[in-house]
Amino acid sequence: MATDTVTGFRIPEISLPFPGPVRRGDAERLRAGVCGWAEERGLVGPRGRARLETSRLLDLGIALTGRADPDRAAVLMGWFLWVLLLDDRVDDGPWAAGGVLAEFSASALAVLRADANTGTNAEANGEANGETGAGALDDPMLVVLAEDLWPRTSALAGPAWQERFAGHLARHLTAQCSLVERRASGRLPRLPGYVGLRRDLFGADVFFDLFEAVDGIAPPDDAVTAGLRAAAADVIAWTNDLFSVEKDLAFGERANLVLLLRERHVGTLQEAVDAARTLISARAADFQILRRGLPRGARDAGRLADRLRRAMRASLDWHRSVPRYRPRAAAAVAASGSVAGGSGGPSGAGGGCTGRGSEEVDPALTPPSLLWPEFERDPYPLYRRLREEFPVVRDEPMDAWLVSRYTDVRAALSDPRFNSHNYGWQLAPMFGRTVLQMDGREHAAHRSFLTPAFRGRALTWLRAAIERTAADLVADLASKARRGDGVVDLVDGFCHRLPIAVVVTALGLPVGDAPLFQDWYQAGFSYLSNYRQDPALLERGLSSRDELYAYLAPYVARRRIAPGRDLLSVLCTAEVEGEPLPDEMVMGFCGMLLGAGGETTDKGMRSLLANLLDHPDALAGLRAAPDGLAAAWVETLRRDPPVQVVLRQTEEAVDLPSGRVPGGATVACLVGAAGRDPEQFADPDRFDPSRLADEPDRQFTAAAGHLSFGAGRHFCLGSQLARAEAEIGVRTLLAALPRLRWADGFRPQYGGLLTRAPEELLVTFR
Repeated sequence: MATDTVTGFRIPEISLPFPGPVRRGDAERLRAGVCGWAEERGLVGPRGRARLETSRLLDLGIALTGRADPDRAAVLMGWFLWVLLLDDRVDDGPWAAGGVLAEFSASALAVLRADANTGTNAEANGEANGETGAGALDDPMLVVLAEDLWPRTSALAGPAWQERFAGHLARHLTAQCSLVERRASGRLPRLPGYVGLRRDLFGADVFFDLFEAVDGIAPPDDAVTAGLRAAAADVIAWTNDLFSVEKDLAFGERANLVLLLRERHVGTLQEAVDAARTLISARAADFQILRRGLPRGARDAGRLADRLRRAMRASLDWHRSVPRYRPRAAAAVAASGSVAGGSGGPSGAGGGCTGRGSEEVDPALTPPSLLWPEFERDPYPLYRRLREEFPVVRDEPMDAWLVSRYTDVRAALSDPRFNSHNYGWQLAPMFGRTVLQMDGREHAAHRSFLTPAFRGRALTWLRAAIERTAADLVADLASKARRGDGVVDLVDGFCHRLPIAVVVTALGLPVGDAPLFQDWYQAGFSYLSNYRQDPALLERGLSSRDELYAYLAPYVARRRIAPGRDLLSVLCTAEVEGEPLPDEMVMGFCGMLLGAGGETTDKGMRSLLANLLDHPDALAGLRAAPDGLAAAWVETLRRDPPVQVVLRQTEEAVDLPSGRVPGGATVACLVGAAGRDPEQFADPDRFDPSRLADEPDRQFTAAAGHLSFGAGRHFCLGSQLARAEAEIGVRTLLAALPRLRWADGFRPQYGGLLTRAPEELLVTFR
C-alpha cells in the first residue's frame, strides 16, 4: 500500500433529498431465508452463513426489496447475494484470472439466453455444458443460477424483460472481465469511460430490472426512463467510491472515481473527494429534474422513480452507517467494544453508525488486512508494521482479530480461553468432529490413543519407510535429470511426494495409491484454508471428501475384522468411554492427517531446502556434519513457518500483553509474524541454524521456542514425524546429490497466505 504520499482527508456530509427505504417487518426472515438458501446450495459454508446472518452485509439488499411480497423479495435477495459473492471472488483473490471469469460469464449468459430463447431450462443446461463452448456448469454459482435462481426470476416477467435482463447482466460480467484485465495490465481506466464502466460494475441495471419484475411494473422504454436509471446508477456507484477510498488505497485499487479525479486534476485527495461529492449532488439534482418532468398518469414510470429514489437513499445510509469499506473505522468500532468478532446484533460486522457528520480519514493509520495483495507476495514488512503499530487489531475484510507479537501469539495458542471451536466451521463440515476442535476430557481421551502412533516403535517403523521412499524419489529425480536438460523441480519431484507417501504408509494403505491422495489432500487443505469462502473450493473440498471416504470404506471394514499395527488399525480399534469410534470419525481423522501431515511438511521442506541452497556455507556445513540438520530445520520453522496463520475463537474477552480481544471473536494467530519478532529473536530475518542449536530435541516438544507446531494442549501430534521426514529426506537428498545447486538464473518465489513456501525449486546437480 502506497500511503506515504497520500495525506489524510475528510469524507464530507452528503445529503440526498429522497425518502428512506421501506422498513419491512419480515426483514429478519428474508435474511435468514437467503442465508439458509446460500448454504444449502453450496454458495457459502457455515462460516460465511454465520457472518451474513450476524452482520449488516445484507441490510442494503433487504432495503432494495421495497414493498415486494416475500417470494418476490426472496428472488431479489438471491441476486443481491449472488452478485455480492461474485464481486468478492473477483476482488479478493486470483480466481478471476487466466480466463476463468470470462468462461464463467459465458456459461452464466448461456443459462439465461438459452432459457429465454427456448423456454426450457434443460436446454439451457445443455448449452452451458458445452454445446456452445461456454464451459460446463461445474461451479456452484452457475449450478444455482441454472437450477434455481434463474427459473424463479424468469417466472416473474416475459421474454422481452428476460432478454433485457440478460443483456444487462452481460454488461455487468463484461465490465468485471474488463476490470480484471486492466488490473493485470496496470492500465488505469480513463475518467470519461469510467462513468459507464462503473455503472456496469455495480450492476445497476440488473437491480433496476429486478425492481420492475418484483413490483410488477413496466415503465416505458424511453429516454426519460433511461435518464432516471443512469442518474440513480451514478449516485449509487459514486457513493460507494467515495466511501471506499480508504479501502481502495489500501488494496491498490485504482478504479475509483475519487482517485481518478485526483489523477486527472493533479490536486489533493481532499479536493478530489469534494469534487466527487459535488458530482453526486449534481446527479441527484439531474434525477429530480427528470422525475418532475414525468407526465401525469405515468404510473409505472412514477413507481420506478420512487424505487430509485429510495435505493439511492438506502445506499447512502448503508455506506454511512456500516464502515465495511473504511477499515480504520471498523477497527476503531471493534476496539471500542461495539463489535465482537464481526457479529452481535444490529451493528454487526462492519461496525455501527458513524453519524451524519463528516469523517476524518488518515490512510497512514489504516491497519493492514491479511487480504491485501502484499501479504501473499511478501508478508514480512506488513507483519513488522502490525507488531509495531497494531499488535492486536480487528481485520474487517478478514473478519478476524490479528495477533502478531510473539508473547501474544504464544499466549493465544496456550491459554484455554482461546479455544479451537473455529474448526467447527473450518474443518467439521468436511471431516466431522476431529481432535483439532476438541477440548478438555474429550480432547485428552482422543489424543491419548493417537499419540503412541507417532512415537516409539511406531516412529521407528515409519523412519524405515521414510528412508525407502526418500531413496526412491532421489533416484527418480536423478533419472529425470539424465533424460532431460539436467534441471528438476524438487517441489514436484520430492517435497510434494514424500509426506503423502509417509502418511499413506502410516495408515497401512497401498503405497502405490499415494498419487490418488495428492489431489484429495490438496482439495481438503484448500477447504480448510478457504478464508475467502470461494464456493468452488467449498464444493471441491466436499466432493474430494466423498471420494476419499469411498476409497477408505473397505479398508476400514477390513481393519475392524482383522486389525494390524498401522494407524488405521489404531483408529478402528480405539474406544472412548467404552465405545468404538464411528466409521465417519475414523475416516475424518484420516482426512485430517492428510492435510496436517501432508501440506505442512511439504511446504516446510521446501523452505528448508531453499534456505540451504540460498546459504552455501550452511549447506557445506551440513554436508560435513549432517547431525546439524535438526537445527537448520528448527531455524526454518521459526523464520519461514509453513503455516503462517492459526485461528482460534474466544468465548469471553481476554486481555493479552498487547491488548484486549473481545468475546465471540475469531483470532488469527500470526505465527509468521511471531517468528520474526525482534523482541524474542535477535536479527530475526537472518537464517542462522545455530540460533536454537543448543537444544534441538526441545524444539520438537511443547517447550519449543518457535511456534510452528503450536503450543499448549493442541501442540502438534506429528512433530516428531515431521522431524524425521525432513531430516531423513533432506539428508538422503544431499548425500545422493553432492553437487546440488540452483538452476542457472533461478530464484525461488514464495507464495501463499495461510500456508507459505516456494512454488518451485528448480535445481541442477551435474
